[in-house]
Amino acid sequence: WGQLLSVTTFTLTFFLNQSYALWRKCHEVSRRLQGRLNDLGMFAASHAKRTTLTGNPLEKSTYTPASRQVLELLSRYVRVFNLLAYASFTRSHRPILTPRGMRRLVERGLLTARERECLVDAEIPATMRHYAMLQWMIRLFVEAREAGHIAGGSGLEQQFVEKCHIIRAQNGAIGDELQGRMPLAYAHIVQVLVDVILWMYPLMAVSVGMRTYLGVLGTGLLTIFYQGLFDLAKQFIDPYDNENYGKGEDPLCVDTLIAETNAGSVRWLNGFMESPLPSQGIIDGDMKESLLPVRGYSVEELKRREAEKLQKEQEMKEQREREEAEQAAAAA
Repeated sequence: WGQLLSVTTFTLTFFLNQSYALWRKCHEVSRRLQGRLNDLGMFAASHAKRTTLTGNPLEKSTYTPASRQVLELLSRYVRVFNLLAYASFTRSHRPILTPRGMRRLVERGLLTARERECLVDAEIPATMRHYAMLQWMIRLFVEAREAGHIAGGSGLEQQFVEKCHIIRAQNGAIGDELQGRMPLAYAHIVQVLVDVILWMYPLMAVSVGMRTYLGVLGTGLLTIFYQGLFDLAKQFIDPYDNENYGKGEDPLCVDTLIAETNAGSVRWLNGFMESPLPSQGIIDGDMKESLLPVRGYSVEELKRREAEKLQKEQEMKEQREREEAEQAAAAA
């Protein structure tokens, strides 16, 4: 029994280590996929064409109406791509790929009817529809750049396509990790070893003359520790809870990953809605209002600026009062 216990302990801990490595890898790749999708939004928002106002050099610049529409459409494509990607390898979101699920996406405003038709009619498996969305994003960026809504040359387009290549690779890595996990036969032999040592422990305790209460206590402790480790390993080997090993307890929460990516799809769009640097001011080289001291203002300089501000406000107030008095006199 002692030799069998050593073999079981080694086999079980090795199984747990490999299972956790799979869980950690899937978590890492999911986060990388999320980060690369955020990169698309940041990249496009930073290069979107902005208004150039000549009337007021201090006016904040913002997106042109056309470039904003491009960014909003790109952010929606990012959200749909992420949703369809997780639906392709998670059982919890697989119903989205069914005909009813695709119609529901149209009803909820995630897809247009024409987009749904293009995805459904495409001669690709349902689990590969997110790759069509990735191609739509690339084509949208290419045509937007050619139309002048995205500022940049062909090198900018190449960088965007390269980021999309990384997204494709990260998404494919998740499926590869799930398909290349520990074989089911190894999990079966580990379960057999655990069951054998747990069933043999009471026999061993009786054979060596161990007290009854110690045998009962030892059986309970071994069952908790060894069976608990085995159940933990089964949860790790199913990171997205596709086989219900963990009965829905503590998997990688796909809903959270999707929600975070949805928030990131508009984060860069909204964050760069207005720029404190006016485009015309940069063109004219007039950015004095944005140039500040390296160390900031000292207390004395701050007091002097406050005094100048108050004096200027007082002068403006007096001038306004004089103008009002002159207008009243002229009216009389």
